[in-house]
Amino acid sequence: MRKLGCNASALLGNDIPENMECIKAAGFDCTFISWGDGADIDGYMKKAASIGLAVETFHAPFDKMNSMWEESVDGDEYTELLRRCIKAAGHYGVPYVIMHTTIGRIVPKTSPIGLLRYHKLIVEAEKQGVKLAFENLEYVRHLELILDYFKSENVGFCYDVGHEHCYTPGIKYMPIFGDRLFCTHIHDNLGLAPTKDVAYRDDLHRIPFDGNIDYDAVCRGIKQSGYKGSLMLEISNRTPYLFYDGLSPMQFYTKAYEAAQELRTLCDGN
Repeated sequence: MRKLGCNASALLGNDIPENMECIKAAGFDCTFISWGDGADIDGYMKKAASIGLAVETFHAPFDKMNSMWEESVDGDEYTELLRRCIKAAGHYGVPYVIMHTTIGRIVPKTSPIGLLRYHKLIVEAEKQGVKLAFENLEYVRHLELILDYFKSENVGFCYDVGHEHCYTPGIKYMPIFGDRLFCTHIHDNLGLAPTKDVAYRDDLHRIPFDGNIDYDAVCRGIKQSGYKGSLMLEISNRTPYLFYDGLSPMQFYTKAYEAAQELRTLCDGN
């Protein structure tokens, strides 16, 4: 049966180990961790192992992703930071690293130096036995270039359902990149705001079926791709969108798990 997962930072008021306990108790099989130099990754990995919760992915830092495409020392330093993330995944046996290609609404053009830096990361990933999954964001061109340019078996796609709905409502990613699908990030929102300007405010990260995403169509696309990996939720109860403030941590994760089970039924019939 297909595995179900939920991000370890879903309840921002709890610490990661507390969230992991709730995720496991609710019934989930796996989780993912946001990797960072200041994070207690060793402690998180030990906690997950102690309760039988698989850590399927590290989410790489993304706050300076635009520098990857620019001629700057920042870009070189950020490449090294991301390389350390990939190396850590290899050290801990985490099979996937999720990566952004840009950040925000205003992004640089694609560039040769960007491809050179990503090539360095892919070489490291191949060395570590780690796969890099690039997710869809506000713009498709950077993602399209990376997946077209790098044909390595260690390079693939992370399908972010919520981003597709609120950032690029005119684009359906599974028909384009479904054959390269490594991972999923599944959450709900209300689509693009009436002002029609793409903004972070619309990326609500609600539990599936609490927004207006057509999950029949989403799951049909996942099924048609032949993807057999986990269905990974990337949900949140964060300021100012405190949609679940009245729920206890276990109620929140139980609700999330019930939604994930419904997604699995839509994808697989079980």
